[in-house]
Amino acid sequence: IIDQNLEAKGGKAAWQELKSVRLKGAMRVEGGAAGAVEMPFVVEMAKPDKVRIEFTMQGMTAVQAFDGEVGWAIMPFLGKTEPEQMDETQLKQVKSQGDLGGPLVNYKDKGHTIELLGNEEVDGTAAIKLKLTRANGDVDFIYLDEEYFVEFKSESQRTIQGAETTVQTVYGDYKEVGGLMFAHSMEVSYGAGPGRQVVTISSIETNLDLPDERFAMPAAAPKAE
Repeated sequence: IIDQNLEAKGGKAAWQELKSVRLKGAMRVEGGAAGAVEMPFVVEMAKPDKVRIEFTMQGMTAVQAFDGEVGWAIMPFLGKTEPEQMDETQLKQVKSQGDLGGPLVNYKDKGHTIELLGNEEVDGTAAIKLKLTRANGDVDFIYLDEEYFVEFKSESQRTIQGAETTVQTVYGDYKEVGGLMFAHSMEVSYGAGPGRQVVTISSIETNLDLPDERFAMPAAAPKAE
C-alpha cells in the first residue's frame, strides 16, 4: 500500500532522490478574536533533517529553523528579535513540519512503524486507514483515498499549550511539481474549537541548492554599550 501511495505521487525512487524543496504560500487563521488573519510564509527543507520556516504577521517576519542538530527561532511579535534556541515542544513541532516528502517516504529509515487498520468511509470517501507510530512516539492516523492512494486526511494527538488536542488535517488540490505530486491545500483544525488554519500553496520548487547557512542559528547582534 505504501508503494502504491508513493507511485501515485511520482514514484518511490523519485521521492528518495528529492534533496530539497521550497514552498511559498499563505496561511489563513480563522476563529480568532480579531477575525481571520492571513500570514504569507516560505518553508525550505533539505536533507538531512533541515527545515526553515518564515512567516509574516503584523508587518514582522518570524523564523523557525532546525539545522539537523539545533532548533532556533526569531519571534519579533513576541518581543524576541534575536535568535533563541527552541524548547523541546517547539522543536518537536518544527521537525515534524520539516519532514521532506512526508512521514510515509522512507518511513522505516525514519524509525516510524505503520499498521494497516482496514477500510472505512471517511467524509464520504472510501479510505484505507493507516496507523503511523513515529520514532518519537507520536501516533497519526492517515487516510488514503481507496481509488487514488493519496493522503486526503490525517488525525493525531498533540500537546498544544500544555493540553492534549486532536489535530485534523485535510489535504487537497494535488498538482505535479518536478514529476512529484504535492498537495497544494491543507485545512487544519484543533479539537472541537471553532478555529482552523487554511493553508494554500502558491508555488513549490524542488532540488534547489540550499546552503547549510540557511538553516544555521545566526549569532545575536552585539548589544550597544
